[in-house]
Amino acid sequence: MKFSTLLLLATTIPSLAIAQSTEADFQALLKEHKNQEVETLANARIAKNASDEIAIWYLANVSTNDKTKREVAITKTDTCIAALPKSARCHHAVGMLYGAAALSSGPLDMMKYASRIKEEFLLAVELDPGNFEARRDLTQYYLQAPGIAGGSVRKAINNADEMGKINPVLGKFLRSDVHVYEKEFDQAETLLAGIKPGTDEQTNDGLTQAWSSLGFALIADKQYAKAQALFARLVVAEPNNAAAHFGLGRAQLESNALDAAIASLEHALRIDSKLGAHYRLGIAYQQKGDKPKAIAAYQQFLSYVPAGKSADDAKKRLAELKPAG
Repeated sequence: MKFSTLLLLATTIPSLAIAQSTEADFQALLKEHKNQEVETLANARIAKNASDEIAIWYLANVSTNDKTKREVAITKTDTCIAALPKSARCHHAVGMLYGAAALSSGPLDMMKYASRIKEEFLLAVELDPGNFEARRDLTQYYLQAPGIAGGSVRKAINNADEMGKINPVLGKFLRSDVHVYEKEFDQAETLLAGIKPGTDEQTNDGLTQAWSSLGFALIADKQYAKAQALFARLVVAEPNNAAAHFGLGRAQLESNALDAAIASLEHALRIDSKLGAHYRLGIAYQQKGDKPKAIAAYQQFLSYVPAGKSADDAKKRLAELKPAG
């Protein structure tokens, strides 16, 4: 074998061993809500290459709701940051994980995590200014964090405007988030109504998410009829959108349309079995007086959401529904 051939093998074999994953490796699985498959694939890729930033990001994406998985993912993400300090993906991933930890903790723990979350999101945006996911999470941080931790509506608006300079449509999605936070629902609806679906998948996904955020905000504001109409339109436009069916079911439940709510929530769960809709489905069955189905729904919900405010309420409802002894 020639020396040049040996040299070629020596330089190409290691690069194959540490090859980075691609977005396409994970996107189809995530779109089909196959989170377990995403986790398995990501862990396999990371085992071969601890600096696989794409695999790290997708692992973080599907690990946010489970404390144990979240802690493991944080360790792997910190390893990625040490190896790739300029990786926007890795910085964004660890910000997402700490953000989820903060949301599941008490106020004191939230403050403990706040500076790290903000730092990681800011780094991700600085390293990749066009990263919409990082911009979106930074916007939410500014809107949700207290002023003492750097929260600011003005900063959220500035972040949306900066995104708009790079991509005007994506900037409008972030501006809609600000309108929703400020309960300027009509402004948000007008803004989103002017954006038409196209061939760009990121734009279409962003539009769907923005409409859903508005719908859930309307539910939180007890504007159930408006929310129901919004989600009904979304279901027609995207019949395989689990979140749209879930939102429709929630609005129907709040309006005491129990049979319709049950149908919508069960439809959502057929699309995504771990969406979180089992909790609302349990409430719907409980209100109908169907104790066995209510118990089954609460138990199913607790099998994948064991902790948190909704889990605590589900446990309380189960204790009331189950006969003593």
